[in-house]
Amino acid sequence: MAATVADLGARVLRRLGIAAVAASARPPLTATLGIDDIAKRALILLAISASDEDPAAKYPLDFAYARDKATALHDSLVGQGIASWLSSAIPLAVSEEMVRLTAMHMAPAFGKAADPAQLDAIEARIRRVSLLLTAPALAEQAVMDVHANLDARGQARWSVFDIPDYAENPYVLLAANLVAPQFGLKPDEAAEVRAMRALAQVVALPSTGQPVRADYF
Repeated sequence: MAATVADLGARVLRRLGIAAVAASARPPLTATLGIDDIAKRALILLAISASDEDPAAKYPLDFAYARDKATALHDSLVGQGIASWLSSAIPLAVSEEMVRLTAMHMAPAFGKAADPAQLDAIEARIRRVSLLLTAPALAEQAVMDVHANLDARGQARWSVFDIPDYAENPYVLLAANLVAPQFGLKPDEAAEVRAMRALAQVVALPSTGQPVRADYF
C-alpha cells in the first residue's frame, strides 16, 4: 500500500527531529482554557487567591490586572508568530506555561520576586508546542510541493496518491530540505543530491523495472 502524504510528512518531521511521534499516533490536543482561567490560576500561583476562592468575585481589581497581563502576553506571543490560538481557546498543553508566564510578569506588582532566567525556558516550551501543532501541515505541504515540482518537470510518472515505495525516501529527503528553514534548520545538501540521483535512476526505468532500451533508426 502506497504511503500517504501524511505518512511522508510524519517521516519528514522525524528526519528533522521536530516530532518523534507522528500526529496520527498522538491523542488530539482539543482541551482548551480561556484567558480568565489563566488569570485566575496566576493569582493562585502567586498566593494572592486561595485555590477554593473565585478571585474574579473576591479580588476584582487584582483579577482585572491579571487578566490584562495574561491578554497582553497572549497577544505578544501571537504577534511574534509563536502562538496561533485565540485567547478564548488556549491549548491545555501550554496552559501551565501561560500561567507561570503571567504570574512572573505580575509578581513585582504584588511585591513578589520572579526569576527572569526562567522566562526564556517557558517561552521556548510554548514555542515548541506551537511548532508541533503546525508542523504536520507544513511537512505535508512540502511533500505536495516536491511532487508538484517533479511532475512539472516530467519526472513523476505517478500521482501524489500512489507514490511508489522506491520514491518515498527521496520525497522525504527533498521535502525535509524544503521545509527545514521554516524550523530554523539548515537543509542537507548532500541528501538533496542523493535524492535527485535516486529519482533520476527511477525515471530512467520503464514500469517493468528494466533499463530503458534505446532504438535507433
